[in-house]
Amino acid sequence: MGSLRRGIRQALYLALALCPTAAIAEVCDKERPFWSRSDGPASAWDELIGLSTLPISLALISLAGLALLTRWRILFAVAGLLWAGLALSVIAAHYGPILDDLRYFAIKEGSIGPPHLFIALAIAICGSMVYGALRPRT
Repeated sequence: MGSLRRGIRQALYLALALCPTAAIAEVCDKERPFWSRSDGPASAWDELIGLSTLPISLALISLAGLALLTRWRILFAVAGLLWAGLALSVIAAHYGPILDDLRYFAIKEGSIGPPHLFIALAIAICGSMVYGALRPRT
């Protein structure tokens, strides 16, 4: 029985040695072009900055700012719904039931961090927009 286990272990080590590590590194280059291995694994703060600087996030931040300046209820409601949609799309992309191989290997490699802080920020902005839309005017 010991020789069978040793043979299985050696076959497993051989299979791991033959894994395409260069292909995994290319995955991170496609997913995060400015990340390098020497930086270490991406943190939640890196992911917050990366997701907050997307064009859709910047547009929604400006929409929320416009809603705060004008104090229109409909603008608060629209901004809240759009922030909720963005939070749901980030959740579906990172924690969806069908996780594509590219994102899986990028998370494994460390080029993508957890999006918890961005999701919390999006939910907080969404909540404040809903409060702005529903609060009584005096």
